[in-house]
Amino acid sequence: MSEKVGKEKKRKRPVEGSSKPSKRVAIEGDKKVKFSMLEPDKWAPVVASIPGLALPSSIPLKAYTQPRDNPPTSGKTPISTTELLLYSSAHQKLDYTAREEEAGGADALLKHYVGIYDPETGNLEVMEARRMVIRGVVRAHQAPAEETNAPFSMREQKNILGQAFGTKKAKKAIASFTENAIAPGQVSGKDTKLDAGAKAMLANIGEMTAGMASAAELAAVAEEAKPRPKHNPDATEIQDVYPVDVLIGNEIMPHIPVKGWIDDLKARNEIITTSRFVSRRLQKVGPNVEKLRILRYMQLLLDMFNKSTVKRDVRLIPKRDKLKEIMGGLPESVVENARRKFSDQGAMSKFKADLLITHLCAMACLVENYEVDLWDLKEDLKMETRDLEKYFREIGAKITALGAAEAKRIGMDRAAAAQHKVAKLKLPLSFPQVSVGRANKRR
Repeated sequence: MSEKVGKEKKRKRPVEGSSKPSKRVAIEGDKKVKFSMLEPDKWAPVVASIPGLALPSSIPLKAYTQPRDNPPTSGKTPISTTELLLYSSAHQKLDYTAREEEAGGADALLKHYVGIYDPETGNLEVMEARRMVIRGVVRAHQAPAEETNAPFSMREQKNILGQAFGTKKAKKAIASFTENAIAPGQVSGKDTKLDAGAKAMLANIGEMTAGMASAAELAAVAEEAKPRPKHNPDATEIQDVYPVDVLIGNEIMPHIPVKGWIDDLKARNEIITTSRFVSRRLQKVGPNVEKLRILRYMQLLLDMFNKSTVKRDVRLIPKRDKLKEIMGGLPESVVENARRKFSDQGAMSKFKADLLITHLCAMACLVENYEVDLWDLKEDLKMETRDLEKYFREIGAKITALGAAEAKRIGMDRAAAAQHKVAKLKLPLSFPQVSVGRANKRR
């Protein structure tokens, strides 16, 4: 036994962070690549970058060459001995010029190559390329003679003298005055004429931003990103804002069983559920089958939320078998619908949890005729009243105190009524505004 152990070779420890595969990856065809370096004759490929403005593809560029000042003594090539310049004045307002990297630059010693690979033959031809930068400059206009020969004003003469011979404080005051100067067009109320550079910049910005999303499209994307049910912004009646087919779905509603509840209500039997909100509204809802199904679906969501375990800011919903056992006699199609809608493969993120709570808020509004006392629902969700208020505001509801008449009707004293808040959903909806932040006061 000891001899066998001694003959075994120890495996090397893998290097951390190494992504090198242990086996070769088979490439289709597995052809050998034949590499060949081509020497450029007079012309060579160009690798160009265009920082800033976009170069239209319809602009032609003329090529000009000249000998370099200090060509190398050995290894002479057309790229090392000649300098290339590309120029175009075909644009209406801009001149485009392409120059090579100057000596001493960041990439002056970096060479670029262009290769062409033929997958049929396996040949790879590589040629050295020139590295160039294309820049656009506004075409210069000849200024009128009266403008070039115009004398300086008294203020301008003082500023020039101050910049040349003034103290640091005087120079700072002159610079501040120049930066804060108001254009003549702004004083007179007339529109200031744009120069050629401004017009060219605006035209180029218009071309580059033509495919950008509009304000309405950006608002729609922002609406989709919020954890709340989709509402109908064109609704004229409050019952059309959050319809049942959006909150639950018309294909799920008929499969939610409520016959047992209906029989118990007819026999005036006490119905005990895991939710205070649901239990206290069954008698009030009565024979309304639609509202009974909404309450049954709310109980499903509350059980799924409360039975989940929190791990690293993520709620883990019980597995299918355990979840089916918890939900009792609910069909699997209804349970799976809720599971897929409010979790990602059984993991309920913060976004999904907020989405579930806002759906509960909207369903509570449907059951309570759009005026909901938050107490029972906040007890079911095990959260503070102020936290639940934020979710009701997220669906467009307004939060008010419990009225004295309503508190008297249900037999609640003033101290208890002060702890109850009521969410009212009515048109127009009032969604929370994004806070901008208060500007700091100057001291």
